[in-house]
Amino acid sequence: MVRKPTKIAENIKEKHMANNNVKSFLTILDKRPIVIWGARMTGVGLLRFAKKHNLRVVGFIDSDASFDGTSVYNLPVTQPNSLSSLRAKYKNLLVVVAVSAKEDEIIDSLKKIGMGPNDYINYKEFCGSFFTIDISGMCNLKCPSCASSLSSICPPKGFMSMDDFKNIIKKIVKEAGIVSHICLYNWGEPLLHPQLDLFIDYVHQMGIAAIVSTNLSISSVEQLYKLVKSSPDTLRISLSGYYPNIYNTTHTGGDINLVKSNMYRIKYYMEKCSSSFPVEVNYHLYKNNIGTDLTKMKELCRELGFIFSTSYANITPVERVIEYYEGRIDEKTKEVLKLLLVSIDKAMEITKPFRALPCRLQSNQVNINWDRSVLLCCASYDRRKSIISDDFLQDSLEKINMRKKNHDLCTTCRRYGIHQYILEINRKEWEKEANKQR
Repeated sequence: MVRKPTKIAENIKEKHMANNNVKSFLTILDKRPIVIWGARMTGVGLLRFAKKHNLRVVGFIDSDASFDGTSVYNLPVTQPNSLSSLRAKYKNLLVVVAVSAKEDEIIDSLKKIGMGPNDYINYKEFCGSFFTIDISGMCNLKCPSCASSLSSICPPKGFMSMDDFKNIIKKIVKEAGIVSHICLYNWGEPLLHPQLDLFIDYVHQMGIAAIVSTNLSISSVEQLYKLVKSSPDTLRISLSGYYPNIYNTTHTGGDINLVKSNMYRIKYYMEKCSSSFPVEVNYHLYKNNIGTDLTKMKELCRELGFIFSTSYANITPVERVIEYYEGRIDEKTKEVLKLLLVSIDKAMEITKPFRALPCRLQSNQVNINWDRSVLLCCASYDRRKSIISDDFLQDSLEKINMRKKNHDLCTTCRRYGIHQYILEINRKEWEKEANKQR
């Protein structure tokens, strides 16, 4: 009779594999100058890991024009066309591709310019999972394109406890090995959590980067001060306008004047606390906000020294896009569709050639809710269809990842090609289509 491995045996196996991953990764990186491809959360997390292990990082590469002329933690961020000069400057340079979703495109581009397997590595091969912990099970806004606005789906609301959080982080470190960053958000608004700063502090104590994304429409000045003092490794601010009449249509329930005031407060507190971390304003592009509002927000970010980036608004969650393709579209979704710069159908056409690529939302992300349950992916929302573990602390990481494979929701999502739509694959073609609307 073949005995099934016990939970203790599974844990020992995972810990052994995790330790081997760390050693193998450090062996490859040791004594080589490193340029990190990806200046956002994964790359910033890798930088913290590199500093912890005394590795030599010489800069970042990122194809997003938002980073042109900027630096992240005093390291220059350059475009991919700088690779030849970097290789000439640094003997035996190693490119580490550190992104969470689009590594296939990047690696393909590296191969096209003649870089071989000894010139680059995919961080994903050593850091098998990226973790999102939704510490707040609620949001103060009801953005019409977001799952939080759906009255038909009502997940339980609450905040993660500090004890649960610490136990989750310890389990992640033990099972995953290399953990460079933790995202403290998904569908919820992390600044609503009264202990957000303490969560960030604990992540830092464990040698991991803490990433925060917020709508910043928060009235608590004390909460902002505590946030800045705790120095998240990246702070991302999500918005979609500069003036109330535009912003309110797509960030419903928020106050853009409060958001702008808070942006100034963050800058002031950063100077007061001598706290330095990247602040990125992510502007969601719709048909109605690409004129004066867009220009004014760019100017504000330039004044404050914040990175200004854009993304094309889309419809979430995955379940909602499936309903669209199955003819079960609701009136609220119909109104949002009218505002999209790139329609769902056109976006699906743009991403169709890439449907065969792996879904990185499935393969490398683990999304833990405030109550310790685990979602199938960050783009799913309906717990009746997408919970793959009732308790992260009770199920091994290996078991959780196995449950993603051939999941019904994944199968349907891939059949329609929704996974690449959510990831905004083939960005250049999105831009061409959007420019037709301007």
